[in-house]
Amino acid sequence: MSDMEKPTMNIEKLQKKVVQCMRADCPSAEVCLRQIVRRKCSKSLETVQMVNPDAIAMEGDKCQFFKDSFGTIYGVGFEKYFDLLSYKEAKAAYAVLQAYFNSRTQYGRYRSGVLRISPERKAEIDALLQENGVSVPLECDAYEVDL
Repeated sequence: MSDMEKPTMNIEKLQKKVVQCMRADCPSAEVCLRQIVRRKCSKSLETVQMVNPDAIAMEGDKCQFFKDSFGTIYGVGFEKYFDLLSYKEAKAAYAVLQAYFNSRTQYGRYRSGVLRISPERKAEIDALLQENGVSVPLECDAYEVDL
């Protein structure tokens, strides 16, 4: 992942999965996933799961319901990746990626971003690319944070 690209949170998915918190005076509100999702929650949702603010027992600055806002970073699509490569490297990268994903269909789903690339998969792919003479590690078109 390049320094310029920041992973995005899929708030639509998270607001259905994460129990949210409304406690505005929480000292961890800026970095707590429950608060972040609550602030960005869609107004169109009729119901959400919520932590009862009266049941939160604070131990100093620590909240028993605190959830770190940093999750797993997944790569989404790599259609622009081949623009970074020479013709020779692009040809090798195409062969490596198609063999890795085991079929043209799976390769196409990952390349277009229909399926996301996990950090473990990306590390395997980067090692295979390097073994096959490709100097540029896989750069995805976008990155998403998921829990």
